[in-house]
Amino acid sequence: LDNADQYVENTNFQGGVFTSMRNILINNYRRVVRSATVIDQTDDLYHLNLSQDSGLETPEGSFGAKEITDAINEFPDKYRIPFSMHVAGYKYGEIAEKMQLPLGTIKSRIFFARQQLQTRFADYR
Repeated sequence: LDNADQYVENTNFQGGVFTSMRNILINNYRRVVRSATVIDQTDDLYHLNLSQDSGLETPEGSFGAKEITDAINEFPDKYRIPFSMHVAGYKYGEIAEKMQLPLGTIKSRIFFARQQLQTRFADYR
């Protein structure tokens, strides 16, 4: 509304408003990202070399992780192996190739394992 005097009749008003709103959204996003960026000003880059917080520093965190690991290890191999590989960062296709199984089978086994963990640890939510 600050620039109402610059409005020209017979133009696409809706398109102009959407473009302005999109640009405002992009600018706000970039501002948030810039403010969240950590710039290390130390001489030896000490802050960049700090390990990330894993959440396992507290006794409760390590206890929960051990319980989850034990639960995963209780799965039969046909569920445990693909789920563990998926958690380790393997892609579905890589897991299917390594286990010589169809891609859909791998996806369903990982889904089933995840579902079992969610059911078992529903109290942790």
